[in-house]
Amino acid sequence: MDIENAQIIGTALVSLTAILGAYCLALRIREFYAEKPDPKLTYVTHQQMEKVRAEIMRCLGEAVQDIRNLRAEIRDEVRTMQKQYIRGFEEARELAGRNAQNISSLVAQAQIANQRICELSLKTDRIVLKMKGGSSI
Repeated sequence: MDIENAQIIGTALVSLTAILGAYCLALRIREFYAEKPDPKLTYVTHQQMEKVRAEIMRCLGEAVQDIRNLRAEIRDEVRTMQKQYIRGFEEARELAGRNAQNISSLVAQAQIANQRICELSLKTDRIVLKMKGGSSI
């Protein structure tokens, strides 16, 4: 073998090894800085994002409408309850007034009955006294 050819082959092999090493190093650097998941699988298109945004806005609109409906129902129920409470208080006030009237009339009747009982007891006492006094005469 010729020494001149060996040097050229050696130089070519060292150069080829250096180039392959640099290429391997570039591939490793590229792999290190590349995104791990495939961007085609993880990123969404503008059209898909618009679909998602439209669906979210639709859901939010439905939720807002549901909340408005619930608030309206609650307002109606509160008004109904207030009306029932007012009616109940009016009926209770009316009953208390009637009871007060009935009690005052009963007190008056009791006083009249008490007066009549007193008058009757006086009359019976007089009759008893007359009977005792008339029988001894």
